Amino acid sequence: MLGLMLLALLGIPAAYAQNTPASAAKSSDTSYVTCGEKAATSRTVSSDIFVAPDGKRPAYTRVVANSVSGQLNPARISRVCVNNSLLFVKSEADFDLVFLQEASDTETGNSLQIVDWSADSHRLLLELAQWQYDSPGVTRSVLVYQAELGVFQQPDLSRAFRKQFGIDCSLNVHVAGFTAEGKIVIDTQPMTPEEEEVLAIPSCSPKKAQWILNPASESIAPLPEGAKLVHNAKMEAQPQR
Repeated sequence: MLGLMLLALLGIPAAYAQNTPASAAKSSDTSYVTCGEKAATSRTVSSDIFVAPDGKRPAYTRVVANSVSGQLNPARISRVCVNNSLLFVKSEADFDLVFLQEASDTETGNSLQIVDWSADSHRLLLELAQWQYDSPGVTRSVLVYQAELGVFQQPDLSRAFRKQFGIDCSLNVHVAGFTAEGKIVIDTQPMTPEEEEVLAIPSCSPKKAQWILNPASESIAPLPEGAKLVHNAKMEAQPQR
């Protein structure tokens, strides 16, 4: 499974989704974790535990933001923030590390949050965020953990947008969750002019929208009118240490 995990980390292109949020609002929020102002403080944030509907496979994410002294910029030495994001899933007695996203020289920041379990307890839906500190934009992608097989899907949203709109374009993306029928839903909105300039690519649409994502075919379709999101996982707080 480790080999498949590394393929998911290294071999699948990230989805486009550029925007810069505020820092995580609560101690269990792993959607965007940084070292704070001037990269001064190392932080470790663990999410709540998401238990599948069948009562099995509790899962949580942990984001480690390390403040280190480095020289990413050749002109000066200063403190920089370097992130690692981890996913743990309990198989029997212990939680096992099943996914690790490490920093790279072009994207030193990353975070990983669980969105929900599917109703059949087979799929764990996550949102992976990646960014470069001191640069605008955060790239978000959809990550699906196939729990019974121990493998990951990370659909290429740029390909899905190209199929839907007929051009090379991008949008800000957030992973919303599952419908009652088990379909994956993503929310999109247009990029800012600054983000379009940095990416050298236009927004696909000037409007906010919700879409059904098919990970296998890497395609999207408008969310049907009346379709609603459901929450399947049971939430548990991390035990006090």
